[in-house]
Amino acid sequence: MAEEKTPGRGVGRRRRANIKGKTQYVRVSMSEEERTRLLILEGQTGRSASEILVSGALYAENSESLSERRAAASELMAVRRYLAALSNNVNQLAKHANAKDEFPAEARAVLNRVRAIAERVNETIYGLARR
Repeated sequence: MAEEKTPGRGVGRRRRANIKGKTQYVRVSMSEEERTRLLILEGQTGRSASEILVSGALYAENSESLSERRAAASELMAVRRYLAALSNNVNQLAKHANAKDEFPAEARAVLNRVRAIAERVNETIYGLARR
């Protein structure tokens, strides 16, 4: 659920975007401590209170928190960036090996990094599968 700033509203006020159908308003009672925790979660995730509550109540298939899902997505993006950098190194090594008909000494270090990132990918996938 994407968010947009609502024109004409105070700074920090957000609304859920792309709500299909007529909008329904629901009043929710909570303690001051719960509201404080919700405000903190809004700041951490950049999502509106409405979006957090709706996604938590209707779309959460398990007890996984928003911060855990964001951390998993962040980890996968880091893995993707690292794989892109490694693929450039492997391509350079292959080009060198083909041109000079020898296996460069640096290749062993790159291959060790490839194995390490493959293990990191496996751990991330297994971690997501356990959720």
